[in-house]
Amino acid sequence: MATKMLRPNVGLYVATSDAFVDWKAPTLTEITDATKVFNISPAVTDDYTLNMTDSDTDDSLAIIDNATVTTPTYSNYEASIDGFRDESLSADSVYNKFRTLFAAPDVKYFLIKRVGKVHSAAFEAADLISIYGVKTDFPVELLGDGEMLRTGARFLVTGQVKVNVAVAAGSAGSGPELKAAVGTKSTSNGKVRVYWVPAANLSGTEDEFVAEPTVTDMEASGSIELTEAIAWDGYDLGSGDSNAIDDRGILDEGQVQTRGFAQFSGSLTFFRGITSETSGAFYNAFEAFKAATDGTRPVGFLVTRVGIPAATALAATQEVSAFKFIADAFMDNTEGEDSMKFMVNFAPQGKLGVNVATAA
Repeated sequence: MATKMLRPNVGLYVATSDAFVDWKAPTLTEITDATKVFNISPAVTDDYTLNMTDSDTDDSLAIIDNATVTTPTYSNYEASIDGFRDESLSADSVYNKFRTLFAAPDVKYFLIKRVGKVHSAAFEAADLISIYGVKTDFPVELLGDGEMLRTGARFLVTGQVKVNVAVAAGSAGSGPELKAAVGTKSTSNGKVRVYWVPAANLSGTEDEFVAEPTVTDMEASGSIELTEAIAWDGYDLGSGDSNAIDDRGILDEGQVQTRGFAQFSGSLTFFRGITSETSGAFYNAFEAFKAATDGTRPVGFLVTRVGIPAATALAATQEVSAFKFIADAFMDNTEGEDSMKFMVNFAPQGKLGVNVATAA
């Protein structure tokens, strides 16, 4: 009687763009090069996507056909992988390796999937693997009340795909690299800070600020730390999938995408303070955005710091993301028996810096 394959007989790996002489015919020597191929399996959440999709087709008929004819043309595939974030940003762990690999856009990799063995089993000649060429998009911060922090690695496809190809013989190395420490999962709660920096507050240019936000600007008079005033319910702030432009050349044999405009969004719900209070986080947030529907809509930057305990003071070299917005709509939320709140929707203004280091 046949035996069904059960979990966890699957592994995901990342190879640098120069890992293979011929990516269509990977060798054991190449796939086990620990300097170019990395095992990310322990970091990957169970809802990843890495598979072929339906091919483009041609429905041309010959005069002798008497039924539908569909011929596959270009091969298509998709990739999207979420990975857990480490409690320690400095740990030499699989979680931090995952985040480092996918921290910036426009980096080419091969994503490799092996089904049939546990992820840590040594590679052997004749192992079947699937190879998917990708280019990174901006990463997405995935967080929520009571949820683990995750990094969403997003990709554009490069048209290089080979499914169920056998690894060719060669001398085995020590790879793929697998960090000894998996990492410690980090919760979202208590690991997020959000700042509002009016555009008029900047000491330099807007481009300089999104490339290297300064602590001076973020803590200047007129800038506001919003963290304490923000409710989890309705939290939406950060980068999303960039526009993916189909961009094949005449030599391309599969789906090829180019990164178009970057996408980001912002919508925050704030606690409403009692009217007798004239200071504090609730008051400051209300004062900053109460005019969001008239001709003086606030313009500035929402800056997020994610993954560092909120009690840790803002300082130079910390990783943040900055997004330029206009505060677009102010909406009261007074329903129900919970505390009164107001929501502000923010309209993106075309400037962002994702996972950039602060300056003094």
